[in-house]
Amino acid sequence: MFKRTWMAAALLLSLAIVLGACGGGDLAKDLTPIPTLPKGEEPALVDALRAMPAPAGEATATGTGTGEAGGEEADTAQLVALGQELFVQCEACHAAADGAGPAFPGMGERAATRAPGMSAEDYLHKAIVEPSAYVVEGFGDIMPKNYGEQFSETELQALVAYILTESGGEAPAGEEAAAQATPEAAAPAAGDPANGKALFDQTCSGCHGAADGAGPALTGMGERAATRVEGMSAEEYLHEAIVEPSAYVVEGFGDIMPKNYGEQYDETQLADIIAYILTQ
Repeated sequence: MFKRTWMAAALLLSLAIVLGACGGGDLAKDLTPIPTLPKGEEPALVDALRAMPAPAGEATATGTGTGEAGGEEADTAQLVALGQELFVQCEACHAAADGAGPAFPGMGERAATRAPGMSAEDYLHKAIVEPSAYVVEGFGDIMPKNYGEQFSETELQALVAYILTESGGEAPAGEEAAAQATPEAAAPAAGDPANGKALFDQTCSGCHGAADGAGPALTGMGERAATRVEGMSAEEYLHEAIVEPSAYVVEGFGDIMPKNYGEQYDETQLADIIAYILTQ
């Protein structure tokens, strides 16, 4: 009997100590009851909790928080910037007007019409990695076939994004394009054949070699130039043929010569190139 009384007293003393340490009434405040709902109303509580806004900058279960706003726009801008850097490799053939390849202006709009049922994005992507599948009428199948290996998928997407974003409206055609792409022809001055050879080797020798290739042979070009157009000297003909190549397409060859040499070279450099050609 005494043992039971002692145990009861010890239990009461312990409880008093606990209540004193917790501040008595404060303990009751901390013990928040768990809410309960009648059976069948649980989904309403779940929906209400999901509808509550997430703290600023914190991701939700179905998306990102305010800290991620504008991410898509930033990604697109970065792709376009990367694409612009990569497209520098393509500008020699895809310039302001048709040249060795279709003109850059309007390329994105035209891509949307090239293959029925194919979006502009899909067409451009495939045209880059499989250029032989989509050779535009009037142009040769000369585009390199290794871009699918040279560029990563991200870089290909960047090129496509740049073309679609920056190529703008339809490219001018015919005489209007030639007028915009080249300055008014001027009578060439006497040039330096040695410098002309260096310039010719950089940009022209790939198509104009010792024999006919993609373009007429360099050998004898000067002599033939003197007979191409009645009343036009060899120098005048060669100058026009370089800055306005579509005006003088030699029979048996395609109109594939780049149309931007009038912008790429000044009159002194053009005279040097012509002087070199006349020596061959």
